[in-house]
Amino acid sequence: MSTLPRILCVDDEENILKAIQRSLRKKYDITTATGGAAALEILASAEPFAVIVSDMKMPEMTGAVFLKRARELCPDTVRLLLTGFAEMDAVISAVNDGFIYRFLSKPCSAKVLSAAIDDAVAQHELLISEKILLQQTLKGSIKALTDILALANPAAFGRATRIRKLAAEVGREAGMEDMWQLEVAAMFCQVGSITLPADTALKLYDNQPLTPQEEAMVARLPEMSRSILANIPRLEPVLEIMTYMEKNFDGSGLPEDTVKGEDIPLGARILRLAIAVEKRQSLGDSVGRMVDYLRAQEGMFDPDLVKILMDLVRGGLTHEEVRGLTVHELRTGMILTEEVRSRSGVLLVAPGQEITVSLLERIHNYHDTTGLQLPIWVRNPETQEDPENTQETLSVG
Repeated sequence: MSTLPRILCVDDEENILKAIQRSLRKKYDITTATGGAAALEILASAEPFAVIVSDMKMPEMTGAVFLKRARELCPDTVRLLLTGFAEMDAVISAVNDGFIYRFLSKPCSAKVLSAAIDDAVAQHELLISEKILLQQTLKGSIKALTDILALANPAAFGRATRIRKLAAEVGREAGMEDMWQLEVAAMFCQVGSITLPADTALKLYDNQPLTPQEEAMVARLPEMSRSILANIPRLEPVLEIMTYMEKNFDGSGLPEDTVKGEDIPLGARILRLAIAVEKRQSLGDSVGRMVDYLRAQEGMFDPDLVKILMDLVRGGLTHEEVRGLTVHELRTGMILTEEVRSRSGVLLVAPGQEITVSLLERIHNYHDTTGLQLPIWVRNPETQEDPENTQETLSVG
């Protein structure tokens, strides 16, 4: 496989394409197409290109139209346009609509074209490196926040983990794209709970009655959760899901606007349902009682999503084989299936949590001091699927 930068050249004149290929093939891995339609088929099926070079004046589809569509398919590919001075109005439109990196006037020498492609390749490498850095920063920020939530409030983290699992099950069946947005929103829908006093948080997650003052605190939790994430870049779709996760399908609920039905983001509709189901499970509802509850809440949930959930319940959710281990048998990556408590009964870790380095250290520290209730139950590490958790599946565009 060639390690040269991949360049797609598009022109309706084959002799021009052959001339470009002859003059540039030693520096680049050149692919050619004799029109916009053929080039779009290549972009949809081939490995990504670093640069696209397109002629402006082509039959059936102009270079401006092609590059606009190419941007939708391959936003990270740098685009160059070859055109004549007589087409300046069209060039201005192409630059604005297709975000053209540079346009070159015809006739264009091989030397000028090669220099322009060199610059475009460098621009592409810069874009990709910045994107990778942003992804790593985003993953690291989310990982740090989840670790803090897990240590500061294991009950809230456990609830968020169960909500994420339910939401992911429904989201996959509903065909949701960009699942990472839903999973991040599910994990952080409870992060605002770190603002609660310890006694209030314990009452909340043990489903105990709250005072009016405590209920007011709890009502502000979604807003607190969103504010904590607001300064992390590229989380705008996640924040939108969290903004509408209290919105009912009929348009009632928060926020108070005219959005309703399928205009509510799909991720928010799924999260609304997953939060309610987890709540009913935490109250000890049987499957039948939970289903009856959901069906009775007219206008609250998306009926199509409720049907998906019912089908999942009837089919049985993912079966987990578990093993009881000693502290010294625990390894990072294992998934806890039951609570971890100290000998005195203090909740240390909620079920559903993946064992991380910091969490393993916490467990060992408690084991060496106050002692733990053993064994510790985890999903069987010999049969569990390779866990692709929220941070590992993030993909930001």
